[in-house]
Amino acid sequence: MDKDVEKVFNLKAAGYQIDSRLINKGDIFFALKGGQTDGHKYLKEVAKKGAIAAVVDSSYKIEEQSLDIQLIKVDEVLGFLQALAAENLKKYSAKIIALTGTSSKTTTKEFLHTLIASQFKVSKTNKSYNSKRGLPIAILNMDKNVDYLVLEMAMDKAKEIEKLVNIAPPDIAIVLQLATYVGDLGTIDNLAVAKKEIFSHKKTKIKLINKKLMSLNAFKDDNYLTFSIYDKTADFYLDISNEIFYEMEKKTTIKLPFKETHFLENLTAAISVCRILDIKYENIFKNFHLLKAYDLRFEKINLDGKIFIKDCYNGNPDATFAALKNLPKTSGRKIAVLGSQRCYGPLSAKVHVDIVKFAKKYVDEILCIGDEFENINNVKNFSDLESIANHLKKILKKDDVVLIKGSNSLKMEKIIDFIN
Repeated sequence: MDKDVEKVFNLKAAGYQIDSRLINKGDIFFALKGGQTDGHKYLKEVAKKGAIAAVVDSSYKIEEQSLDIQLIKVDEVLGFLQALAAENLKKYSAKIIALTGTSSKTTTKEFLHTLIASQFKVSKTNKSYNSKRGLPIAILNMDKNVDYLVLEMAMDKAKEIEKLVNIAPPDIAIVLQLATYVGDLGTIDNLAVAKKEIFSHKKTKIKLINKKLMSLNAFKDDNYLTFSIYDKTADFYLDISNEIFYEMEKKTTIKLPFKETHFLENLTAAISVCRILDIKYENIFKNFHLLKAYDLRFEKINLDGKIFIKDCYNGNPDATFAALKNLPKTSGRKIAVLGSQRCYGPLSAKVHVDIVKFAKKYVDEILCIGDEFENINNVKNFSDLESIANHLKKILKKDDVVLIKGSNSLKMEKIIDFIN
């Protein structure tokens, strides 16, 4: 074991943080450098809050005499954090379940954790801590004295998921779904190859994918277990209409806990993994009442008889289409508040036109924020969230449904704060 890794473990920290705002007494802080800021700028702050140590870049010039905190100098803080998480996992016998996809990761992780807990001890990564920075810090802070760990893994470019599985090699790995509109990776095939990295570790024996991914070249070279709510030839198939779950053609009657198809697809993936783990159906079903929409993911709020749906975490087009298709039935109007979706480069104009075109099939009025919507006909474009809220206050009536859909960076959930 690396001597600095051992030094960190010997400090027996209360917790580990990469965000100075989250530091509590007894924590260790990792001074990561990023595009927006540099953790080294917050060393005095974390020392004042009671951190016992900070892991810093050995090349960074620090006035150590002014800091009341132990500094652990390493060649590169992010690499050290990842190595620390990998070494930490080796101390435990918990089996690892890892999942990825361009959307639905966090919701499926939450469902899976809830259902596995009906029969086994299980831990999960916090919130959406799923990146090259977020995953290792989540691993360090989670309870690992359990039977199973449920981890979500995300990426911005190729080879990133491969790095994550080297930190936390999965026993079971899952690919949920892939975006129709691909950003920096260029093609759906490139995206598929990058997501398929979740199966790259020799430890991974069970590989589960959404059945519709079988049409992609990347998934034609191996034997995968499959799940679906659309294709009855899948190994695990949920017949929504008749409320029957098929496991390798053996059928079990199931009382669905909700109606939204995108949640039911997430549920199917979660049940599939549970059955792979030999969790009894009776245990799975008894925890159905605990399943719910995770924060900012199709989260319903009733304000004076008007229904607001906060779906403000994932802003990709496929997630937008799913939200629009699953709006609740109502006697009132349906209104979509849409935020611009970035990272699509030359495809941006087409992406936003397609979103509006699709939305018109499901809603009565479309309100938008973002330059990308400016030249699209028959939508109302606003400059800020408060203006949207003021407009809604003027037009909303009882039984109206408002979908608020955009990526997390836009903070569109604040629209409801303005209305309140």
